[in-house]
Amino acid sequence: MELLKKIGLLLIVFVAFVAAATEDTPEDDFQRYSVVPILGYTEETEFQIGVMSLFFLRPGEKGGYVPEIGLTAYGSTRGQLQVALEPYYYMFHDQISIWGLLKYQDWVAGYYGRGNNPDIDVFTNFNRKKFQYGTKIESRIGLPKSFKYGVEVHAEYTEIDFEKGEVTDLPDDHSGWRNGAGYLVGLDTRDNINWTHHGYLVQWQQMFYSDRLGDYTFDVEMLDMRGYSTVTPTTTMALGFLWQRADGDVPFDMLAGPDGICRFRGVESLYFGDNQAVIMQAEVRQLIWWRLGSHLFFEGGKAGRYFSELVSNDWHRSIGVGALLGLNLKQNLFARADFSWVDFDHLGLSFYVRQAF
Repeated sequence: MELLKKIGLLLIVFVAFVAAATEDTPEDDFQRYSVVPILGYTEETEFQIGVMSLFFLRPGEKGGYVPEIGLTAYGSTRGQLQVALEPYYYMFHDQISIWGLLKYQDWVAGYYGRGNNPDIDVFTNFNRKKFQYGTKIESRIGLPKSFKYGVEVHAEYTEIDFEKGEVTDLPDDHSGWRNGAGYLVGLDTRDNINWTHHGYLVQWQQMFYSDRLGDYTFDVEMLDMRGYSTVTPTTTMALGFLWQRADGDVPFDMLAGPDGICRFRGVESLYFGDNQAVIMQAEVRQLIWWRLGSHLFFEGGKAGRYFSELVSNDWHRSIGVGALLGLNLKQNLFARADFSWVDFDHLGLSFYVRQAF
């Protein structure tokens, strides 16, 4: 019955995606906005309802990247609320990109314990109230076109309270300020950042959090590698590899591990997590008709306190299928609803605007 319920809910989500609204300006074929209703069920939220909206601004020059402002708001029957504002801007002939995030979250999630081998039926819920601000600036000025560098700033105030549950070895809640800054360098030949048809990305990023700026001192590193190839004019193969490391007085909800939405979809964020984690992904994306598409994916991931432990630990695996809905075809921008079979044991659903990687 649980399987039938989740399959039925996936169909509801797909219908909701098809109900997306878009507007094109007839005289110059410029799309001004797109709106997608959120209606469905995930492991982390249970039943949820809300809206995703994107507002597109005219580029500074003909043929340039289109700036956009994303606004997402939804609530759930698990007592969760999230509101997020995400603007994307481009400057100096698209040589500089600016991403911003302003998010409020009143969230209930499950803590399964630290490490690579959680029991999905044994957890303790926690309540998290978070106000987050972030800015990332990337530039190609002064370098060959394929190279880029950038900086990122993260400011977050969080309050966490654990409820009574089955996990008794609870971590410090690390409530308070988590403020930091960092840099990134990369080699990026992707033809499009939304639905990439060919090219690759190799990116190294470090973030440093200090008790001089907030309440805790720790650092986070990430190596992100992706490759894309066109199989047919409407079919793309995508491969991804992500290595993460977190060291110092790291809040438990910022340890290395899956986010459940883009990296290892269909689980609660940090269902497994530790000081280090690696996630591998493979996906085939297919445009079907009109604004509709689909994809098949396979994902593997694991976590460990040390590199030697990470290497020896067993892999978590997931296979899945997803439905895609074009929000802005000129920008190759699609929303997705993903249905996954995690560890060949339990089912998960996830939703997001843009591809997983």
